[in-house]
Amino acid sequence: MTTPNFEQIQHDNRTEALADHFRENIGNRVFILVPQFPFMYIGIIIDVIGDQLILDVDTTHIEQLENRIWEIHIDTIHVFYVERGDGWPIIPTF
Repeated sequence: MTTPNFEQIQHDNRTEALADHFRENIGNRVFILVPQFPFMYIGIIIDVIGDQLILDVDTTHIEQLENRIWEIHIDTIHVFYVERGDGWPIIPTF
């Protein structure tokens, strides 16, 4: 009998919960920090495909990487904030 891999189940549940959250906010602006270069993205959520967030990036800290479509693996996201309106703080335009 095999024992369930609880770490994998927790990982899958976390990834799916984040994917669902991003799906619910397609069309909204988002601020994302990841540990890999280019570290920061600000843009509009276009879609979620599996565990990939498709983002129309308008701002990074590297100008040459702006105004492009990026695919960001959800597992690499360490910090994010989705702009929702209705009195919530907005993400500044740089």
